[in-house]
Amino acid sequence: MSDLVQAHLDHRRIWQDFQYAYPVISRRSKGVSLGVNLNPDKVCNFDCVYCEVDRTTPGPRSDVDLAQLERELATLLDLTVSGVLFATTPFDTARPDQRRLNDIAFSGDGEPTTAPEFKDAVDCVARLKRSRGLDAVKLVLITDSTRLQAPGVVRGLEIMMANQGEIWAKLDAGTEAYYREINRTKVPFRRILDNLAATARRWPITIQTLFLEWRGQGPSAREVDAYLDCLRGVLAAGPIQGIQLYTVARPTPEPEARALRAQAMDDLALQVRAGLPDIPVEVFYGPE
Repeated sequence: MSDLVQAHLDHRRIWQDFQYAYPVISRRSKGVSLGVNLNPDKVCNFDCVYCEVDRTTPGPRSDVDLAQLERELATLLDLTVSGVLFATTPFDTARPDQRRLNDIAFSGDGEPTTAPEFKDAVDCVARLKRSRGLDAVKLVLITDSTRLQAPGVVRGLEIMMANQGEIWAKLDAGTEAYYREINRTKVPFRRILDNLAATARRWPITIQTLFLEWRGQGPSAREVDAYLDCLRGVLAAGPIQGIQLYTVARPTPEPEARALRAQAMDDLALQVRAGLPDIPVEVFYGPE
């Protein structure tokens, strides 16, 4: 495996002795993304079959120390902007066009919006970004869509969207049955769809969908049709600015959760583009 591929695949949410902030070269952001992990305890309200987080070992802590988070992120911002980060492994393998700070993303070892400190963490990161004159750097929430209408989350999103924010919201299924099989959660599927629609009424959203081979099969044509119907329901409420289709890219604890081949991903993308012709669709392939 080449060093560059390894850099793309190495998305461990830990860097040196930091506990909340970490850097990655992100395929989807097309540059450096500085992650903010509000779930160092690895607790999540989803248990997706494809999740690469090892939940058999406990996380280092369960609290969110905002002062420490700010110190860690400030250090990573300085290292990235100065270019020092790109003298370290694996970032020294980044192409010239990737050697830029694209975003600060709330994406951790669990669902970021479940953290009671979510709003205060967003406010902290937004202030830190402004203090360094990084107005063009995006703030991104990568979310499983379960808590988008919670009052504290909405207040955090208001701060985020006033500071070059984007919402990347998960939708992996079109039916309740497939949703429960793949995402393995007690949160009703209807709540996901209602949350997406309510959020789209206020702000443009990006949909993230992971298609995979599970127990020897990819999603059925019926499932994809139902998925498209769900997105049409969201579109009736507000704009979807894009769809990111991706598949398993890193090892998972579930051996039956495997990446779809490139041709299968291309076929699914064709189906999605035909069903939703006005929405840009990006495809991110597995480690073939």
